[in-house]
Amino acid sequence: MKWIKTWKNFSESLQWDISILNVDLNESLGMFYENILKSIGAEEIEIDDKKYTLKLTDPRGRETKMDLLEDDILKGLETLSNNSDFINSLKNTGLKKSPLQSTEDFDTFVNRPSRFIMIYRIEANELENPEYIIFQSWNSVLSKWEDPKLFKIKGEFKKFYDKLSSRDIELEWDNKKWTYHTANKNEWILKNGDETDMFKKNLRKDELEKVINDNKIRITIL
Repeated sequence: MKWIKTWKNFSESLQWDISILNVDLNESLGMFYENILKSIGAEEIEIDDKKYTLKLTDPRGRETKMDLLEDDILKGLETLSNNSDFINSLKNTGLKKSPLQSTEDFDTFVNRPSRFIMIYRIEANELENPEYIIFQSWNSVLSKWEDPKLFKIKGEFKKFYDKLSSRDIELEWDNKKWTYHTANKNEWILKNGDETDMFKKNLRKDELEKVINDNKIRITIL
């Protein structure tokens, strides 16, 4: 039996009663990529679907328009990332791009493969907040990459990586609750609740799954 505890604009708080369910944590904790972007205050900027024009604002607040080749957009971020015209246009606007990154390169909880490019002020280092992110996700139904989307970042970008790889869950059993945290999908650390023989301070993924499944524990994703 599975039901939604709360659901408002893709809320991430989900709850399971697993009395008839064997849980796979990594599969069950997958999240919508929209939630990850929401966590950094990402505001979508429409890309003109005829001219494929990006509207960017330089570090001085001046708006500039950048026309992209339709073929580059349709081929996706891998092509765009290597487009010298794109790179030079950014430079002329006082901006620069990051290397292309993919969720396939590290453990994440995002529910579909995704790839992205960050756009920074030209003098910024990569520890600073980027100005924009261009994001593209894989559509498994159509077996192709969706069109890239451009977002203005208005929040703290560190949360982007935190959301990709970190999760908290609350376990309820015998009218008591324990909260566990992971930052790598494989090791879980007890954050709240008293340590017991069952609910140890540190548990591997397979150990935690066994505790949950053997004792029919209710799970809430925080």
